[in-house]
Amino acid sequence: MCKLPAGSAGLRILAAAIVLSLLVSLAAGPSPARADGRYQAGVARITVPDAVPLVVLVAYPTDAAEAAFESGPFTIRARRDAPIALAKAFPVLLFSHGNGRGGSPLNHRDLITALARQGFIVIAPFHAGTKPLRDRPRQLHEALDQVLADQRFAAQVDRSRLGIVGYSFGGAVALIAAGATPDWAHLVSYCRERTDDPRACDGIDTNDTSHVIFGQAADVLPLKALVLMEPFGAPFDREALTALTMPVLLYRAEHSDLRPEGNILALAAALPRSPKQESVPGGHLVFIDPCPPALEKEDPAACRDAADVDRVAIHRRIETEVADFFRDNLQARPHE
Repeated sequence: MCKLPAGSAGLRILAAAIVLSLLVSLAAGPSPARADGRYQAGVARITVPDAVPLVVLVAYPTDAAEAAFESGPFTIRARRDAPIALAKAFPVLLFSHGNGRGGSPLNHRDLITALARQGFIVIAPFHAGTKPLRDRPRQLHEALDQVLADQRFAAQVDRSRLGIVGYSFGGAVALIAAGATPDWAHLVSYCRERTDDPRACDGIDTNDTSHVIFGQAADVLPLKALVLMEPFGAPFDREALTALTMPVLLYRAEHSDLRPEGNILALAAALPRSPKQESVPGGHLVFIDPCPPALEKEDPAACRDAADVDRVAIHRRIETEVADFFRDNLQARPHE
């Protein structure tokens, strides 16, 4: 055992040694992720070169104080271009939005930034393209590659822990990105028989027997867990889903006009691994964040719920459940 130096000079020497030891340990490398998973939210926008440049929202954990800002009609509660928090690695979540209300991830801004505060990097493209079930899985892949190559994020990304969230049409995109192989003939057959599911079938030519390309094998990603909120499931039969053996969390709206028996319930029955299922009150659009006043005035049908539906409370619940699901199913590697 070392003998401590005596007197006030000795104490000063000891204190200096302790400070030096702390500085050395801090300089040795990035700090580990916090046990409680709580951070502030940072956001950045990146552009992916493409035939039509793809804009991507990236939300991530930061230690910088949040400063809310406006983006069109939306208020984003996060710090723009903040430095990412210094942790060994954060799991990554892709986010695929629906087609309605302009087709933007900003319709889910609160969920996206809430997940960033919980220690996830969230990559959310502003999807565009004339053949969405072909183009959007490719866009997810391109967006992921761009973030992995970006020096602001590359050192903090754990590419072995990859999940996805898909809402509505984005749910079908998420399934394709996970390895599902949808069948146009199955969708056409469903829509011929179900005239009561316009949300799934409007725009589907039930006389079209041609082959439709839904995605490319090169765009299948090594996803470890899926969260699907009111997914468009009509293009998928049991055979289409055989590759999806990862954990899945399915959300259903109790009063949705997206018919559950041909979409979410059909998926739940066909997936090779029984999914976790949750339901919330309200209609299909209840999964969109509470609307700012300008949008509520512009589109009250999308923004207003029945008197007994509390969209704010529903979203606080979903934020917690989704973060817990991914935390449980995107476990850190043993050496971390």
